[in-house]
Amino acid sequence: MSASIPRRTFRRCLAAATAIVSLTVLTAACGDTESSSTAAGGKGKTFTIGLANADTTIPFLASMNSAFEAEAKRLGMKTVTLNGGLDNAKQAANVQTLAARHVDLILVCSSSPTAVLPAIKQANRAGIPVMALNAQLSPGADLVTYIGASDRQFGQGEGKLIVQALPKGGKIAITLGTLGSTPQVERLKGIKDVLKNHPNIKIVATPVDNFKNSENLSVTQDLLSKYPKGKLDAIVAQGPQMYVGAQYARKIGRNEIRFIAGDYSKQVEAAIKSGDLYGTVNQSPVLEGKLGAQYANYWLTGQKDKVKQPTYYIPLPLITKDNVDTNPAEWSG
Repeated sequence: MSASIPRRTFRRCLAAATAIVSLTVLTAACGDTESSSTAAGGKGKTFTIGLANADTTIPFLASMNSAFEAEAKRLGMKTVTLNGGLDNAKQAANVQTLAARHVDLILVCSSSPTAVLPAIKQANRAGIPVMALNAQLSPGADLVTYIGASDRQFGQGEGKLIVQALPKGGKIAITLGTLGSTPQVERLKGIKDVLKNHPNIKIVATPVDNFKNSENLSVTQDLLSKYPKGKLDAIVAQGPQMYVGAQYARKIGRNEIRFIAGDYSKQVEAAIKSGDLYGTVNQSPVLEGKLGAQYANYWLTGQKDKVKQPTYYIPLPLITKDNVDTNPAEWSG
């Protein structure tokens, strides 16, 4: 048995059916596109990468941070940066926070080589790849790689500057950064690596300035008071803060002492040009930040062969009056 359908009703049914078919085809097409992107290794996906930074207010690390975020944006990635405030517990908690937010990759810049390891292991268990940036970590966690300077090589660079500055030998003081930190420990080892072949250069004092300008000035004043002219030939800092003590020494006429810094801020650049500082080691925060973003992008987009493992050490050129004019500093602090 058949029933006749009015012409107007038929036209309405046909239009509705056509709309349903079109919507089904469109939905299927969108589903196919997503599947193709996933199959192609995440092509078309916007990745989010997290940076657990030791302290975003320190000028060097702030410069690194800016370069990291700018490069990530250029590469089409989103970033989440958390400030550890030089607090070990907070830095570890920040790694846990990034893991809980399910970012695609975490970069860790830690002021402690061990404090963040348990948190990194949690990220490992969640399947989130982790890279160390700027500061190397102790063994114990699964890291894709480390990107940054070798603090041992950094110290060796300072050792070479000491030898250049004191060709006839002499007595030196080394102002140490934060005791127990990787830069403090490894840079001192690097300096001693070089000086063991130069017994005519002797370390007579190792006060602590904690990488701080104000403490470097106080330490330098104490050293100049303790060692009158002819008793001390050079003062070396493990960070850029040495320009403060050097400028003070020049003001009171202690021109016989050579001063050497570590890292290359605009203030250090000016002090080398003026003759207050003999030289420094240039560790580029901009290069570190860019490489952090680039390596994260390589790892997440199926270009893992471009990621150097287990470490990528950046170059550490020495800066003196001979090349300061052609190597402008990148950051201020």
